[in-house]
Amino acid sequence: MAKKYTNFRIGGSPQKVTDDYTVWTNDLLQRIIASKTVIQPGKSTVGHKLIDSDVVYIITNGRGTMEIVEYMNTDEGHGSNPSHGIEHKDSYELSAGDVILVESGDYCKVVNDSDHDQLTYLRVFDRGGWRQ
Repeated sequence: MAKKYTNFRIGGSPQKVTDDYTVWTNDLLQRIIASKTVIQPGKSTVGHKLIDSDVVYIITNGRGTMEIVEYMNTDEGHGSNPSHGIEHKDSYELSAGDVILVESGDYCKVVNDSDHDQLTYLRVFDRGGWRQ
């Protein structure tokens, strides 16, 4: 096997561990990052605004809710500045097999709605949006 593929999986030591969720990240590729997040029952991510990155969320296990805030458009198009106000705020039910696309500039938070089961999802996103 080629040497560069010795680190091709998402796993090993977690990048971030809290009482609420754990994140594993792999930065092998030049242009995109892949990560896995496991959220404990009844918990959520802290939520964050996507910066310089569109993100694909792939729900692999469990059920939950994704909260999205889209900011108002600016002259350049899709809004990225919260001071311009909120264009649209919504939440979407999640279940295993869902693929969710979230645009750069939006605020996103994932909540595990189960009292018993973990919620697991994969994220694939532009390297420019990675915050270590």
